[in-house]
Amino acid sequence: MGETITIAPDLLAILSSKINSISKQMSYTLQRSARSSVISSARDFSTAICDGTGDVVALPNGFPVHVANMSVTAKAIFEFHPPESLAPGDAILNNSPYHGNTHMADHTIIVPVFHEGELMFLCTIRGHQADIGNSIPTTYHATAKDIYEEGALCFPCVKVQKDYEDVTDIIRMAHMRIRVSDVWYGDYLAMIGAARIGERELTKLIEKYGKETIKSFCREWHAYGNRRMAEEIKKLPAGTWYNESQHDPIPGILPDGLLVKVKVTIDPSEAVIEVDFTDNADPIACGLNLCEATVLSAGRTGVLNVIPADLPLCEGTFSRIKVKMRDSGVVGKASLPFSSSMATTNIADRAILAVQCAFNEVSEELGMAEGSVIQPPSLSVISGYDSRYGRSFVTQLISGSTGGMGVNGHDGYIAYCTCNGGMMEWNSIEVIEQKYPIQYLMQEIIEDSGGAGKWDGSPATKVIMKPRKDKVTFIYVCDGKYNPPRGARGGHDGSPANAAMYHVAQGLESKVDLPMFHSIELGPEEALISEISSGGGYGNPYERDPEMVRFRVKEGWVSRQKAKDVYGVVFETEESFRIDYKETEALRKERKGGVNS
Repeated sequence: MGETITIAPDLLAILSSKINSISKQMSYTLQRSARSSVISSARDFSTAICDGTGDVVALPNGFPVHVANMSVTAKAIFEFHPPESLAPGDAILNNSPYHGNTHMADHTIIVPVFHEGELMFLCTIRGHQADIGNSIPTTYHATAKDIYEEGALCFPCVKVQKDYEDVTDIIRMAHMRIRVSDVWYGDYLAMIGAARIGERELTKLIEKYGKETIKSFCREWHAYGNRRMAEEIKKLPAGTWYNESQHDPIPGILPDGLLVKVKVTIDPSEAVIEVDFTDNADPIACGLNLCEATVLSAGRTGVLNVIPADLPLCEGTFSRIKVKMRDSGVVGKASLPFSSSMATTNIADRAILAVQCAFNEVSEELGMAEGSVIQPPSLSVISGYDSRYGRSFVTQLISGSTGGMGVNGHDGYIAYCTCNGGMMEWNSIEVIEQKYPIQYLMQEIIEDSGGAGKWDGSPATKVIMKPRKDKVTFIYVCDGKYNPPRGARGGHDGSPANAAMYHVAQGLESKVDLPMFHSIELGPEEALISEISSGGGYGNPYERDPEMVRFRVKEGWVSRQKAKDVYGVVFETEESFRIDYKETEALRKERKGGVNS
């Protein structure tokens, strides 16, 4: 048994910063070297460093749906590869939602780091792929009745490198099954390379500080996170609160929609928060089922989004959030043969919203409305043939994702996206137009769309795009048209999502609405319209600072008419941006209480 070393506070801070920096270095390497626009441009990936047992030590700038569960993914490899069977130069690929991963589209590379024959760390990198071999050209197969119809290659903790060389049998299978296999292999090499950089830098760190010091640091870092989280929970009132969030109906799949229910129990005496999802439906014959990793991340994310502290993101912190789920359920562990193709998006969004909005009843200080839900047509997976370059293509677009919720004390974050907490970057329009045969005709904020409140939800966006010369298939899976984000404590609901198309030559007069879960092939003469839902507002709009209303009117986010009708703010003249405070005060007094409850 090694010697236990006491880690002084200054060394704890230094080592945590160094390990976090190594994980950031992995992130930068991957983004700069990845082949697909999904990873290199939209940054749909996350990195983490786990200790030798699989517990998370560092999570820099990762998507909550990717990283609040990374220990489950990392520890799953030990079922097939016990620590004593691993060796330097190994790399494991896990994309199985039945074995700790999120969904098939998220390929997770896990590289073990050894020192003197002992497993010290696991470098983990999770990246959303452009294509994974689904039976249709999208990584989100909503209508897949089971894993077999879903069609993707499943890698349940499969060794893809040994002695720092590819296991060519596995790579050959992937090349045969994945449509854009050159793009996949480019991303694979980038992920492997980033993980190897993490391995190299962690090895240097262990050599500099010593194996026992690093092991003691990991133990103390988890203990520190545990203590910090306990301190925050002890500030909260004891009790149990219930909440729910309603997913839209989907013809042929969910004719009545799906209600996601949660019970949140706070026990300050034990410093534990329990998030209970067990009172939800059985698994359904489509791709919307969650899995252990995404239910876990939804529960943890919903809590951490309302805890007002700069907590260390490690397993010690997470350990005080107990997430209960069914062994098999739509909001539970994935079970064969049910598909979890969309486990990171639609129902996961609703689960996160249900948890964090439950805290509206816990404390007004922690209150927030619902934010927008994901996957409008501006986030379509597109596919087709690009005659400019003589090649087929598949990729996901990432644009127009707005709709942060109003929060007590803050307006909604405009680049918000529920499942990734605002970490995703929008594609560069110029880069996408260069790489793929589509053209963006519009990407702009929709005036008056944000849910009004003392603290506004952020507005929605409208995106219009069309194929250039070749036909393009767009596949999208949009929620939020029939159940838009709800306001809270008098705040107004957000605006609904919508999808539509029109014939370019005939203009918008030819516009027709489209289904919200849809696959459509468009030609150069047709355009697709995407409108995401906006964020809900928090608090009475008549209590909003008139100067904040004036600023939004001046920026073009809010019309003068809405300023008067909804916020009770009157301007001196139709052209002036100066507020008539006397008229505003009188109007607000006359209409006091005239808002949504």
